[in-house]
Amino acid sequence: MTTDMNGAKGWRASLRGCISALALAGLAATAGGPAALAADATLLRMNMVVSNQDPTFPLWQEFARKVEAASEGTLKVEVYPTETLGKTTDMIQAISRGAPILQDSDPSHLANYVPDFSVFMHPYLFKDPSQIERAWKSELVKGWEKQLQEKGLRIVTVVYFGTRHLLSDREVKTRADTRGMKLRCAPTKMWNEVAKTLGGNPTNTAWSEVYTALSQGVADGAESPLSLLYSAKLYEAKKHISLTGHLVASTSIIMSQKVYDSLPEKAKMALDTVGRSYPAERAPQIAKLEQEYRAKLEAEGVKFNDVDKTAFIEASANVSKAFPEWTPGLHEAMLKTIGD
Repeated sequence: MTTDMNGAKGWRASLRGCISALALAGLAATAGGPAALAADATLLRMNMVVSNQDPTFPLWQEFARKVEAASEGTLKVEVYPTETLGKTTDMIQAISRGAPILQDSDPSHLANYVPDFSVFMHPYLFKDPSQIERAWKSELVKGWEKQLQEKGLRIVTVVYFGTRHLLSDREVKTRADTRGMKLRCAPTKMWNEVAKTLGGNPTNTAWSEVYTALSQGVADGAESPLSLLYSAKLYEAKKHISLTGHLVASTSIIMSQKVYDSLPEKAKMALDTVGRSYPAERAPQIAKLEQEYRAKLEAEGVKFNDVDKTAFIEASANVSKAFPEWTPGLHEAMLKTIGD
């Protein structure tokens, strides 16, 4: 059986019914992993958005090793960079049907299954990385997780990804400075609202194309954590970073609920224990990287400037209006949950 690893087509073929052993063997051969497993181990392939040059990639490799060690030989976890196994949206669909994949996904992708999850990406909601963990482990989000599990998806962990700032060709000190600016964002409703909160015009561009978009004037600016702005070499196109701090951003690792239910207890316990403890471990690692990559960017000639956030925060109050599908009062409920 031939499996297309670059999109959902091959997955749709291999996921008719259940994931067969033959399909898994084909997948392993395509991805460069072992084609055979020990009888007592389940192979989970972890599909990351970031490249293997990104400073967070080794952290995810370490996460995989921790899961393996805790599983006492019942799990094998292989980590793949740059969406090697397929695009995030396609992989989430496959996972919901039973694919043995761990997918890196910001919570806005989960909104296709439980709309309230996109509030995790609400501008200026979280003020501190610890609030991400508090939100995930709250009674409020436990209810959403139950709904998600009913749709075939299970959250393994939710961690701090980095604070996002604005890269552009000019200094931005107030929201008025972004008027008319074409701001690159991912093609989702929430990311468009992020761009609007920043005061610019949303310009939907894939992350793999953002360097070209900035270089050719398709976009005037982009926003991201400092480590990604560096690893994608966006500083070559634009030389100003304005510290908008509009998102204390998170990312999650999700898996198939069906696969989880099929695992032995040691494997389940490994995923739960390592996943639940990981947010507290990851936050200081990211904070250290942010300091390191600011220095790297400054060495490349990038100029940083502080921002008056008042008008940005005021504009973020309009985000909820774009999401009539949210539970009424969701933003306020989340603020109360995280103790803001």
